[in-house]
Amino acid sequence: MKWLKRIFGKEEIPTTVTFDGIDAWLEIATETLFRGLSTSAEPLYEEIKDIREQLKHCISELQDAEPAEDMPAQVEKIGLSGRDKMVKRLHSLTEKMQIPNQTDYKTVLSFYDSTASSIAFVFDKSSKTIYHVRSLFPDEVKETVAELNRLRTALDQLIAPIRGKETQIMHLERVPGIVEDIKGLKSRIEKEKENVSARENECSALEREIEKEGKRLSAIEDQEEWMRFKALETELFSLEQELSTLESGVSKLFLPINKELNLLKKQDETGRHTLTPDERKAVSSILSSPIRALDEDINGFLSSIKDVIEGDSSILKERKRDKTLKWIDRLLNSKLATVNEKREGLQSRIVHIKGELSEMTIQKERKKVEQSIASARGQLTRLREGVERSKRHVVSLEEELEAKTRDLSGTLEAIAGKPVEVNLDV
Repeated sequence: MKWLKRIFGKEEIPTTVTFDGIDAWLEIATETLFRGLSTSAEPLYEEIKDIREQLKHCISELQDAEPAEDMPAQVEKIGLSGRDKMVKRLHSLTEKMQIPNQTDYKTVLSFYDSTASSIAFVFDKSSKTIYHVRSLFPDEVKETVAELNRLRTALDQLIAPIRGKETQIMHLERVPGIVEDIKGLKSRIEKEKENVSARENECSALEREIEKEGKRLSAIEDQEEWMRFKALETELFSLEQELSTLESGVSKLFLPINKELNLLKKQDETGRHTLTPDERKAVSSILSSPIRALDEDINGFLSSIKDVIEGDSSILKERKRDKTLKWIDRLLNSKLATVNEKREGLQSRIVHIKGELSEMTIQKERKKVEQSIASARGQLTRLREGVERSKRHVVSLEEELEAKTRDLSGTLEAIAGKPVEVNLDV
């Protein structure tokens, strides 16, 4: 404490304080606020010790005293019972009165509160008892009460340097809690900033990884094998489109006779007109899939259906029959076999290209690199989101820290009675 006095002066509470110097500041403030407390407390402690011993002597005399011989029996009975209670409470008071060695304000306050409470208990609980006991032992009770009053007076003198400073004491008691809160916030901010730094380093590493894999992807795409792969893919797409268009066109060719073929099928199922197995197969194949029918004897199927329609005029009405027969003739003359050959050629080429593509490893290699890049980008996105969350949390904690610092400064100001600047950074 001597070196603090040399730095800050004997009388003044400092108006600036570093966070690490709060404890020293509190010591100076406490000494300034309660100057003289130690000097006055020590002799009062000694006086209170003497009072305690004298009080014990009074209690002993009261306990051993004998009532007057002419005392009425009823009064004596009540008085003796009351004395026992009073003596018990007084013994409890002296046993609880542990006079401290320290003279700081906290110790003095604690001692005062506990002892004053015990004295109040004796008087509050024993007021009627004291009256009855005094009837038997007036001198002993008078001496005992006098010592209790001496004790109360000494306690009032002990607490005198502290009276009127209850507000400062309340704020002194608040400071350690605020300091702990600030330490906790500073620790959390530091930890969160370290977390941000670590995540940003991870982000940088992922960005480098993505850049490296991007160059690797570009190198793959510059290879002749990849160019060949893309050319085959393009050709495959074109062939599949052409095949789809061809098959769609074949389906449309047979669409004008679908209703009539369905009618033939229904008549066969109901028994109105019975088809031969070959005729039934022809109708069923075309209705099921004209495309697959091309793989069989499509012209034979059409000729068989034509013969059925021509052989029984009751199957279709004349107008529908003529129209259907004309369309069948058109199909027979449309060189369906050539169409099928072209279809088979397209299918064969598609199968060949797919086989060739499946044997090329470059696509798998490229896909692996793409997946690596996608995975790294996903991780990078999540990390960046985490960084932003942590940064927002840091801002929130720093705002909370500022509020706590203002609270600390205001509390120190209430103790010192003047503005006090708190510097957390030193």
